[in-house]
Amino acid sequence: MRHAMFPCVRHRPQLQSPGRNMRDFLIALSGARSEVLERCPTEKPKFEGIGGAVLTTGVLAMVSMTFALSSALGLNVVVAVLAGLVWGLMILSLDRWLVSTMRADAPRRWPLAVPRILMALLLGFVISTPLVLQIFKSEIDAQIVEIKQRRADVFVAQQQQGVTGKTIGQLRQEVANLEKVVSSGGDVPVATDQDPQIVALTADRDSERKLADKHYTEWQCQLYGGPSCPKKGDGPLARDSKRAYDKNKRRIDLLNGQIEKRRRELTDNGQEAKQVRLASAKEALPKARAQLDVALKRQGNLQESFDAENLTTNGLLIRIQALNEITGKDMSLSMTRLLLFLLFLLIECLPVAVKLMQRPGNYEKVLALAEQHEFRTARGSFTAGAMTRPPTAAPANGGTDIWGIWSRTGDTGPLPEVPTPRPDGPSRGPTGTRAEHVADGYGSVEDEELRRMPDTRTLRLSRPAPERSGGVELLPDDD
Repeated sequence: MRHAMFPCVRHRPQLQSPGRNMRDFLIALSGARSEVLERCPTEKPKFEGIGGAVLTTGVLAMVSMTFALSSALGLNVVVAVLAGLVWGLMILSLDRWLVSTMRADAPRRWPLAVPRILMALLLGFVISTPLVLQIFKSEIDAQIVEIKQRRADVFVAQQQQGVTGKTIGQLRQEVANLEKVVSSGGDVPVATDQDPQIVALTADRDSERKLADKHYTEWQCQLYGGPSCPKKGDGPLARDSKRAYDKNKRRIDLLNGQIEKRRRELTDNGQEAKQVRLASAKEALPKARAQLDVALKRQGNLQESFDAENLTTNGLLIRIQALNEITGKDMSLSMTRLLLFLLFLLIECLPVAVKLMQRPGNYEKVLALAEQHEFRTARGSFTAGAMTRPPTAAPANGGTDIWGIWSRTGDTGPLPEVPTPRPDGPSRGPTGTRAEHVADGYGSVEDEELRRMPDTRTLRLSRPAPERSGGVELLPDDD
C-alpha cells in the first residue's frame, strides 16, 4: 500500500560513517582477520590501537624521508613528497607484516620476536635521524659555515707546504732576482743559491757523491772482506770498484769547478761580468715567468675546484658532523638530542612493542577455531578430489582390469555376479567376503576412503592350454 501511494519513493542504502571506515582501515593495518573479529567485537579496540601504531610509523617515515631528500639532497619539494610517500608505504607494509606474524598466543613469543625487534630498531635509527637533523636545522647551518671555512684554511696550508706551493715560491724568488739584475743593468749580483745553473750543477754533484760513496764501500768490502764479500783481496772486482770510484771523483771535481766558475761570474763586478749577468738574466727571465704562470694556473684550478665542491657540500654526512660538533660543546643540546632521538625511536618501535605487550583474548581462541575449520574443509576437499577414480584405459600387453575379469563371461559361462553392497549393510568384496567393521577412531575418514577405493590391479591372461580352456592364471607377484 505504501509503495502504491508513493511510487517514486526509493529506499536508499545505509551508508557507513567515516568513523567506521577509519576503524576498519586501522583493523586492516593491524593484520587481524575482519570475519573472525566480527565474532568477538570486544577485541576490536585492541586491534584498532595496533593499526593506529602502524599508521603512525608510516606517516613518520614519510615525513622523515621528505625532510632528508629536501634538505640533504636538495630535491624539489614535490619530488621529495612523492618519494617520501613511497617510503612511508613501504614502512607501513613492513610494520604490518611484523605485527601480523607475531601471535599473541605463541608459546615462544619472545625468542621469535628478537629478529623483529632488531629490525624495528634498525628502522628506528634510519627514520629518526633526519627528524632530529630537521629540528636542529638552524644550528647545523651555522656550524656548516665554520666547517667549510676550516676546510678552506687547511687546503690553502696544504697548497703552500706541498710541491706546488714550494715550486711557486722558488719561481717567484727567481723572477724577482732576475728582474733586479735586469733593472740594474747587471750591477746587482744574482743570488748564487737561486741561479738555475748552480742549482742544476749542485743536484748533479749530489748524485755523483752518492754513487762515489757506494763504489767506495764496495771497494773496501772487496779489499778487506765483509758480509757481502766472502773473498777479500785486490782482485778483479776490487779493481773495477776502484775505477768506478775514481771516475765519480773526477766527475765531482769537474762539477765543483763549474759551480765555482758560475759563482764568480755572478759575483764579479767587472764590466764584462756585468754584461754577462745582464744577458743571462734577460734570457732566463721569460722562461721563469712562463713557469711561474703555469704553476699559478695549476694552483688556481685546484683552488677553484675545491671552492666549488666545498660550497656545494651540504649533504647528510656534513650535517651529521655539524650536529656532533654542536652537541659535543653543549651538554644541554646533547641531552635534548638524545631525548628526541629516543622519542622517535620509541615511536618507530611502537607496533612491535604493543604487539608484544598484547595478551591473548577471545580473538585468538576464535582464530584457532577458524583455522581448524579451514584445515578440515581443505583436507576433505583434497581427499575427495584425490580419491575420485578417473576412467582408465585398457592395460597394455594383454592385461585387463581385475574387475573386468570378474565381470567377463568366458568359455565356461558367466562368473558369479558381485552383489552391490547396500548403504546400510555390511560391505562385501568381489568374492562375497564380508568386510570387517572398524570402530570410528583417529583417521576414520581416511580408512573409509581407502575402503571405497576401487582395486586397479591388473592381471595378465595366460595363453589357454588344451586341458584348461578359458582359465585364468595369476602371476606370482600378485597376491
